[in-house]
Amino acid sequence: MVQPLLGSSFLTACLYMSLAVCMFGILFRIGRWFAMDIGPRATRVSHAKRISAAARGIMKTVFSTALLKIFKLLIFDILLQTRILKTDLLRWFMHFLMFFGFTMLLFMHALDELVTGKVFPGYFSTLDPFQFLRNLFGVMVVIGAGIAVYRRIRYRGPMLRTGFADRYALIILAIIITTGFMVEGAKIASERVFDRMTGDFYQQGRPGDDVALKAFWSEEYGTVFNSLNVDITPEIILRGKEVNKRKCASCHSGSRTAFVSFRIARAIRPGAVSLDSARADIWLYYIHVLSCFVGLAYFPFSKFFHLIADPISIIVNGLSDKKHVNQAAAAPRRAMELDACTACGTCSRYCSVEPVYRMMRNREIQPMNKIRTVQLIAGKNMSGAELQTISEGAFICTTCFKCTEVCPAGINLQDQWLSSREALSEIGYPIPHVWVKKFNASEWSDRIRNYESSRNGVAAVKGRYYNLTGDSDVFAPCIQCQTCTNVCPVVAARTDSKNAVDITPQKIMNLLRLGLNDLAMGSRMVWDCATCYQCQENCPQGIKVTEIIYELKNRAYVRFRTIDRTARNNDTEDPC
Repeated sequence: MVQPLLGSSFLTACLYMSLAVCMFGILFRIGRWFAMDIGPRATRVSHAKRISAAARGIMKTVFSTALLKIFKLLIFDILLQTRILKTDLLRWFMHFLMFFGFTMLLFMHALDELVTGKVFPGYFSTLDPFQFLRNLFGVMVVIGAGIAVYRRIRYRGPMLRTGFADRYALIILAIIITTGFMVEGAKIASERVFDRMTGDFYQQGRPGDDVALKAFWSEEYGTVFNSLNVDITPEIILRGKEVNKRKCASCHSGSRTAFVSFRIARAIRPGAVSLDSARADIWLYYIHVLSCFVGLAYFPFSKFFHLIADPISIIVNGLSDKKHVNQAAAAPRRAMELDACTACGTCSRYCSVEPVYRMMRNREIQPMNKIRTVQLIAGKNMSGAELQTISEGAFICTTCFKCTEVCPAGINLQDQWLSSREALSEIGYPIPHVWVKKFNASEWSDRIRNYESSRNGVAAVKGRYYNLTGDSDVFAPCIQCQTCTNVCPVVAARTDSKNAVDITPQKIMNLLRLGLNDLAMGSRMVWDCATCYQCQENCPQGIKVTEIIYELKNRAYVRFRTIDRTARNNDTEDPC
């Protein structure tokens, strides 16, 4: 007999308490979406307008053909998780195993009276295929969790950090699944569970049938009987099999199909009598159920909340008009996206400026760190130094859209970066390298030479980033055809002599080829480059023009920043 979930007032009270905490937490998290001020002009939009805009958007979607697109997003992006599949096969396999396995355990086992019992009228948890599937789904979760642990050990570093939320998620899953297997294994081996079952359902037949049934269950089901004091012969087993077929087979399949739990029952066989006397099955059952309740109560405050936030993020961003941004709807959407982020590091792994992080060591350059900083800015007063660091990381982004394309949660990261830039500018932290334009290319070259000579030739730290500008083989093929200059929108836009580009892209390649890197660094072209990749895409020699200019810009920023700060600290125009 399956022990009912609400079999005691204690468990009933715990269930309703955990449900209440869970519902409160979910409502609290969703309420925060409409209360947080994220992005420029967010403080000018009232909470009522945000709620009204969200309600109008929902109604507009419900009564439109967008429902077909929602159905497509539900199948491919949410259930099949194709967004993860496009970036990492192993990670997709891990997520699919845990998501599918735990979901099936939830509906087919935890909610069996409400779901499985209604769909399958003759349902018993001890019948196949349900018994087999329960073990299979549990194994799927275990394998998925094992892959998660392997990835976090194998790929340690800035791209994949393991914090409390990650440890808690894996630990609570491990406790729930492990105790689930152990409860079933303890029940299989328990004589008391067998006696309770036969006492409730077994009708006494011919003399000796009960002994034969025990002998059969001992051999085939793995039950350990302390009271079975007969020699088990093939004849007794055969008779027990017939009794089992008449009395038990309609609600109990063979325990061997519960391939994990049955092996646990076999493993504890030497101590099964002692465990049965201590009612290990009941204690394990309470641990299993209470751990489920703890997980349920903590659900909205843990990393598991992304199971709610991610689907909403994918659907909202899949349907939203990215060209016309409604500020009343944008503020709660941006807040919701912060909850959808799991800090998986996919955005940072595909970030086109990630190599710059290796050079500057500013964590705010990496998208996975910037998304957390957006949340901190919205709810915390930060120092000027912190905001300066954040501004530096925010404006280095080239808005290439790669991070948004690969984000498994469907977060519109470009919108987050652009809105945070505007917000930083509003509070006095604009583009951090505007001071670079105080001098032209030749003046910066002189300042670099004088500064390094005053520091006994101390050069910038090397070996922390890709070295395109230092590798002559990269730009040596340049034939000075001016194709890059002809297609450059920055050159085309600067036609007047006052704002004209001083050194065009093909001249920058020539300066690098001549070893005049310092002169190239101070070029106005380097700092005005829009990173549109037109020059690189049209170069007949296949030179990485845009990437060279971008690396040059960030190398220059590190060196010029030191020189400029030294000058300001010494309160002189020139540090030398």
